[in-house]
Amino acid sequence: MDANSRKILGLASEMNARFVVPVYQRPYSWGETQCAQLWDDILTCGRKRKASHFTGSIVTIQDGQLSEQGVVPLLLIDGQQRMTTISLLMVALARYANAHPTLVRTFSAKEILEGGYLTNRFRTGDDHYKLTLSKGDRDAYRSLVDALDEGVEPELDPMSRIAQNLAFFERRVTALDDVDLVWTGLQRLEVVSISLTQGVDDPQVIFESMNATGKDLTNADLVRNFVLMSYPLAEQQDLYHTYWRPIEQILATETVAFDDAFDDFIRSYLSVVHAPTSMAKVDVYQAFKRYVLFNGFNENDRMKNLSLKLRRFARYYAAVARGQVEDEELGRAFGRIAQLNVLAANPLLISLYDGYEHHEFTREGFLHMLQTLESYLFRRAVCDCAPSALAPFLSSLIARIDAVRSEGGNVVAVFTVMLLNEDDTPRRFPTDAEFAHALATRDIHSLSSALYLLARIDEHMEPTDTLVLEQYNWTLEHILPLRALHDEAWRATLGSDPERAFEGCVNNLGNLMITTHGYDLQDASFEQKQQRIAEVPLVMATDVLATQEWTPQSIRNRAERLVEQALEVWWRPSVAEGVGEEYRLSKRAAETRKVSFADLFDAGLVQMDDALVSVSPLHPGRATVTSTGKIMLANGEMFEDPTEAYERFLTSLGASADGQSGWMYWRRGDGGPLLDDLRAELA
Repeated sequence: MDANSRKILGLASEMNARFVVPVYQRPYSWGETQCAQLWDDILTCGRKRKASHFTGSIVTIQDGQLSEQGVVPLLLIDGQQRMTTISLLMVALARYANAHPTLVRTFSAKEILEGGYLTNRFRTGDDHYKLTLSKGDRDAYRSLVDALDEGVEPELDPMSRIAQNLAFFERRVTALDDVDLVWTGLQRLEVVSISLTQGVDDPQVIFESMNATGKDLTNADLVRNFVLMSYPLAEQQDLYHTYWRPIEQILATETVAFDDAFDDFIRSYLSVVHAPTSMAKVDVYQAFKRYVLFNGFNENDRMKNLSLKLRRFARYYAAVARGQVEDEELGRAFGRIAQLNVLAANPLLISLYDGYEHHEFTREGFLHMLQTLESYLFRRAVCDCAPSALAPFLSSLIARIDAVRSEGGNVVAVFTVMLLNEDDTPRRFPTDAEFAHALATRDIHSLSSALYLLARIDEHMEPTDTLVLEQYNWTLEHILPLRALHDEAWRATLGSDPERAFEGCVNNLGNLMITTHGYDLQDASFEQKQQRIAEVPLVMATDVLATQEWTPQSIRNRAERLVEQALEVWWRPSVAEGVGEEYRLSKRAAETRKVSFADLFDAGLVQMDDALVSVSPLHPGRATVTSTGKIMLANGEMFEDPTEAYERFLTSLGASADGQSGWMYWRRGDGGPLLDDLRAELA
């Protein structure tokens, strides 16, 4: 490592060097606040003729050899935001100098263009540009430099950071009386230039240490960098576009930023692979890093295999968290659970989806488990069961079901029994009697899932292919209004003790309706309420619209009818007599170590030099068992897990690897048993 103080313009204009922002770096993200701070620092330096200003560090590492044109590519490990912003400012100065040549004395557009600040004048292609950005910023920035070189107006997306920050600097430059101050100030900006030595210094360690300064890196930044940074620049591009970019496309939506979705996704993924250990409060990046190193994913090019697995689990996450799945019925089932906003359930759902994709149970069985879990979670919410007991219990279910999956057991039956076996504990599945009593007597208005409750009942009364809550922006409406005690007509309907009657029924299930209005009509007659309720066709509104008056008894009667519907919507499953005891053995299964390929090797069921043959007629191929009990593909890559090996085998052929279990697709030798059959011998 070599560190020294440098003028930033001197560093930027070094001959036969170009700065490359690696593909794993975040896009250009500085906003007006950061640009304004840099602008103020530059003007301060410009006005104080002997002053200089330290602006942080620029960390680079040489990647590869000299190009054919003799240019050295330097990867920007840290400092890309500053370098990009200063380059934009120089573009703004050059454009101003072109438009007002008589107003500048100390610099010119030609000097900026040909002085090595923006381009290597006599080089072509990538080597022509002194700065190469990553992702979508690359083309935008290059078009800006090209337009300046050609003397034309650039075509930029006005909403991009590059266009917005260029416009910011052009406004500031134009408004300045003495533009030469800017050029003078730029020449006095100093940085600590840190040059890393390839093979000696670890850029990832340096990168992590930089997270304490500037704009904090997200977990998505850190994980992406950790996955990609160990590869040379040429491979990073391929790895990013082939393996990582699909993950970003799966997780990002119009309303949810990738960084936000990634945090929850990677926490859910780690919860699955570490179950029953909870990941709720851990440092996600450090936990992911430990997971990679402990499992050796950073060795023998296995990071690509891990990226494939992350891509598959990202698809599971998008399905369970957003209902983003082609199967519409599964999507609705996931969507209903998501409406309960129980994030602790996501890892369990992802694990179950993985089992479904690997054909360990049927679609009907999967739907049954989803409906059962929805009932379990909602009944607990209504009955105010201890929420603190839920997360660790759901995490334990992942591990216990995983053991059953490895033994080829009946996952659907075991899942049901495990939920029902928690009676008289904080993890209980509330009975029909407890659930019905809570619905009929509690304050439903204060229930966070009250909208979901009423919408689901209406869906049940008249099933459609669309979730009711997705049709409109709903709010809760009190039929007996909140200001009923201030209205003589309403007080008359409340009986001899109106205050007590009002208190007992205003927030009761029978008195609530969902409405598309953004507010609750708090003082209106019953007729006005009926007119409002009739605006949106809801089946559950039929009895309200058909009655002539609304009394406490009307509310109790409606509550009873809605409770009957709720017991059908959120049913409590049952199992045949004796089945519960039979599947209590799953407790033993949970304590049994999952059978691995290494176990088959140790038991002699597979041996060194055995051939593993793909059973797929569309994708014939072979692998070999090594002397250390690993699976070696034809390209030399080695794996410990049959599924990981088969997924990589498929991708090497250009085929999709999603949902293909290596246990079911590798057989020992030509015509030999499946690995899954061999695994069963050790179960």
